[in-house]
Amino acid sequence: MVKKIIISQLNNIAAIIHNSKIQELVIKRDTYQVNDIYIGIVRKIFTSINAAFIKLNYTKKSGFIHISDTKYLYNLKYLSIYNIADVISLQQKILVQIIKEPTVTKGPRLTTNIHLSGQYVILMPFNNTICIGQNIYDENERAFLRALGILVKPFRMGILFKETSVGIDEKILIKDIRALSRKWNFIEKSALTTSGPRLLYYDSSIIHTILRDHFNRQITMVITDSKNSLKQIHEYLIDQHITPQKPQLCIQLYNNKKCILEKFGINSVIFNLLKPKVELASGIHLVIESSEALTTIDVNSGSFQQDKHNHDAILQTNCLAATEIGYQIKIRNLNGIIVIDFIDMKSHQDQLTLLEHLNKVLIYDEAKPEIVQLSELGLVELTRRRRGQSITEVFGEAKNHQKGMHNHTGKMMRENNSTDSHHYQKDVNTIFFKKKFNHFDQINNHKKKKNIFKNLKYQHIVPLNLYYSTIDQTIEYS
Repeated sequence: MVKKIIISQLNNIAAIIHNSKIQELVIKRDTYQVNDIYIGIVRKIFTSINAAFIKLNYTKKSGFIHISDTKYLYNLKYLSIYNIADVISLQQKILVQIIKEPTVTKGPRLTTNIHLSGQYVILMPFNNTICIGQNIYDENERAFLRALGILVKPFRMGILFKETSVGIDEKILIKDIRALSRKWNFIEKSALTTSGPRLLYYDSSIIHTILRDHFNRQITMVITDSKNSLKQIHEYLIDQHITPQKPQLCIQLYNNKKCILEKFGINSVIFNLLKPKVELASGIHLVIESSEALTTIDVNSGSFQQDKHNHDAILQTNCLAATEIGYQIKIRNLNGIIVIDFIDMKSHQDQLTLLEHLNKVLIYDEAKPEIVQLSELGLVELTRRRRGQSITEVFGEAKNHQKGMHNHTGKMMRENNSTDSHHYQKDVNTIFFKKKFNHFDQINNHKKKKNIFKNLKYQHIVPLNLYYSTIDQTIEYS
């Protein structure tokens, strides 16, 4: 069982490949990301919906926070507060964290319940509790982690032991907790000295994100396309004491002129994910259409070589489609309400069999999709917890550009009776995987101006190691 991670630091894209098939994509963007921590300013308060808009910076959309996400702003004994105006006021400075990324029309969802995630532990500065991951079933292990948490938990802070903490030496767990505590001290100091809306903490490196959230004992190979990222991987694994425990782990540097995304077929997978139609080898095809409110999936038998009037063949067709739907939901990172229109089945027993099969497929999804019901019209309704932006949201602008370019290319082909697919594919690659460098075009359009380069963003952010080696050593406690 070969499970490997492919990382393209240039494009900020990583892929998890299991048995030669891409199972999950991780994409970092230069916009709002989940777990980013900001100092915001209350801009508007809407008492009718008990919510407020928080200005996080001077250029992008404001964040949205509901009264249910502000309970850590006041003393817990006043839990009967029902009016958000009693909690926050206009122009108030507030420390918030992003829990949902923005959509096309909405800003990010915010909370005051700050949490910092490590390799094995999650630190909760405002929640004085000790929690054990639900996927840890061994009672002895749970008792050990709870006892360890009581001994090493920072004062008036909470910790949550993740599933990855099972079987890890206590020295490594303590080191992870202390590292998160130092990060929080830095954030707290920055929050006290910052006056305006500003970003305080974010995961700048895709290396740390992919290793922290997706690295486990099943990973046998990590391949990256830059020496800098290779160095970061080695430092991270040594720092987390992972290398001695995994002698079979192989870390490789991809040193080839051909793009690593093209070498492992990641770019072609993304192109196919942006298409609404998914064709299976058996002849079945799916049509996936996403909107802001919900996602619809239509199952069509197509050229499936079975008797369509045989109920066993229809059940087989739907089960094959359900297996692919589970994969598409995960790889596309579809969120919210999902409605699936399977081929109609009259037998109630066949419907139950299909739902049972679909539930087995979805159980491996970390976002925990839940099947709500099978409606009277034969529609399967399910919900999936939001875990970042979907593929169509990430590459939405490029997709629209691709459609326009496809229409233009088709027109040119009809006029000239020629096909230039290689040139078209090259343009598409430029649109998708170099989208983050579009700001260079703005610089080229203003070549006549002299001082065109702006100052670095977020100058107040100091690397943690440098911060503690220079600042804390100069502080004298009396």
